[in-house]
Amino acid sequence: MPMFSKMFNQVGLMSQGLDTAWLRHEVSSNNISNIDTPGYKARHVLFETEMRNALSGKGSMEGVTTHRNHFKIGGVPNPANVRPVTITANHHTARMDGNNVNIDSEMANLAENYIRYSALTSQVNSEFIKLRMVIREQA
Repeated sequence: MPMFSKMFNQVGLMSQGLDTAWLRHEVSSNNISNIDTPGYKARHVLFETEMRNALSGKGSMEGVTTHRNHFKIGGVPNPANVRPVTITANHHTARMDGNNVNIDSEMANLAENYIRYSALTSQVNSEFIKLRMVIREQA
């Protein structure tokens, strides 16, 4: 059973990556559709840094407990609980209308995101192919 547990944990993490890629696509598409909207500020999705920190055991400050029954405060988040965060880019722009969307950057982000999404779907499919092979062997 530990093998299945490990596999499903990996699939769960990949699922989080797929959800993030989907959100990132929506955010970039929205940025592109608002390229001519005066005052519009581009939005971006943050996820990888927090996931990397959770997986490596790094994280925010951790509170000190003085008794074994105290609740843990802060510290390294569980990778399963890491969620993407959408932020607004408030950097200055050379445009007179205050819009800071850069079409070249957004198109590059979409292309990179497509590659990431494709790689993750391939990995998830591979995990389920492995599971199917194990089930056939056991039958």
